[in-house]
Formats: sequence, structure tokens, C-alpha cells
Amino acid sequence: MRDVLRLSITLALVAIASAALLTGVYNVTEPVIREREERDYLEALERFFPEIDQFETEKINGDTYDLVYDQAGEKLGVMATVKTQGYDGTITYNLAINTDAEIIGILVVSHTETPGIGDIITTDNFQEQFIGKSFEDPIEPGEDVDIVSGATLSTGAMISSIRRALNTVGENFLDMERQAFEFEDLDDGFYRGTVDGTYGPLTVEVEFRDGRIQTIEIIEHNETEAYFVDAYPEIPQRIIEEQKLEVDVETGATLSAERIVSAVKNALEGAPEGENGGGDN
Repeated sequence: MRDVLRLSITLALVAIASAALLTGVYNVTEPVIREREERDYLEALERFFPEIDQFETEKINGDTYDLVYDQAGEKLGVMATVKTQGYDGTITYNLAINTDAEIIGILVVSHTETPGIGDIITTDNFQEQFIGKSFEDPIEPGEDVDIVSGATLSTGAMISSIRRALNTVGENFLDMERQAFEFEDLDDGFYRGTVDGTYGPLTVEVEFRDGRIQTIEIIEHNETEAYFVDAYPEIPQRIIEEQKLEVDVETGATLSAERIVSAVKNALEGAPEGENGGGDN
């Protein structure tokens, strides 16, 4: 009994000592890490905006947006610090955007994606696809920029997040306005559209009648079921209720939600089924 008690006390003392040691190490290293991150960020600002003199910070939906100015007080652009959910955890990156709402730089600050697979988001080949893309560009996965096979979730998450950040900057800081999709010229009928999904095609069928979207049905998908249930039927319902494609896609499965919207847009840009072969583009 005494041996058990002695062992318990020893283990408790070891645990207390270990916790104290870890706390001490954290208190020493945390300011160093923060200082290094701040230095790296300032270096990135100067690299992307060589004429920078000052910046002011605003926050939107938990992300940080630094409005960058030159010595004369002229706006040079915006540097966004954005967090998004990747395959293995949170991805944090900087996105530099000039006053023409064009992407001029990307820097992945931190991530926990799989080495040799998901960490392709840090490579020049992946990031250079976005350079020069603007607020006016759709930046559609698989069309304007490539989703990398084997790293679909990591690269798809980055693509969608970059598009959202670009939209946020354009609309909030650069006086840009995205043109809404017009329904008025559509013929009555059933439209079908397909986009690339996580593991294969995502296809929808849209019924348009009497000047309104009546129904949206997911015909085929290869999304991760546990996440997809958060996007469907919520996103089709939002589109039908609001009668527009520019709906809020923030859900527990934002990437899948955006793909549903893209598939509906793809469908309505085509012809009704039975006319010129259907709505797929």
C-alpha cells in the first residue's frame, strides 16, 4: 500500500514539474515566435508593396485586412491574413491584392497538411496560378485554377478561400461590385449542370418555371458525406428562397456549398434539357 502511495505521489510530482517546465518553455519561446512572425509579415508587406509607408488594420469575419498606403497617403492595396480549414487542420496565409483588385502575392504562413501531398499549397507552381487573377475572375476550381489530384481537399480549400478573400477585399475596400446572375431571359424547363467535386463530378438539375427557380436536385455527387449533409439541402434552399446565386455559402461544408452554387450556375448558363443537348458546359 505504501509503495502504491509513494508511486502515486512521485507521478503527481513529475506531472507538476513537467507542466511547470512546459509553461516556462512556452513563456520563453512564445514571444520569440510572435516576434519572428511579425518580422516575416513586415518583410512580406515590403516585398509585395515596395512603396509601403504605413498600413491600417481592419477585421472581417475573424480575418485581418491591412490597408497599405504609400508616403503620400495613396492606397497601394490590401494584405489579407486569412485562416481556412484544410485537410489536416487550419491553413493560415497572406494574400496581397493591388488597387486593381488583382492578386500580386501569396504566402502560406502555417499549415499542418500532409508532407509531399497537401503541402503542395506552399509551392510556386500552385500559387503562381493565382497571380494576376482579379475580382472579375471566377477563379473556378478545375477551370481557372487546378485542383491537384491526391491533394483535392487541401488545394480545393485554398482555392475557395482565396476567392472569398478576394471578394471581401474588392467589395469592402476597393469599391468593387460583383454582377448578379440574371434569370429574366431563361426559358422554362429543366437545366442540368456539372462541376468537378472532391472525388468526382457534382451534378444538379434545376427546374426553372414562371420566372423563378422552382427546385434544385443533386443528381450525383462524390463529396465526403459527413460534410456534404451540411451543404445540402441548405444551399439549394437559400438559392430558391432568395432567387439568386449570390447567397451566403458559409456552412459546415463551405467548399461543397460553393460547388453546388457553381453547378447551378453552370446549369442555367446552358439550355434546358431537350434543347441542344442539355445544360452542361
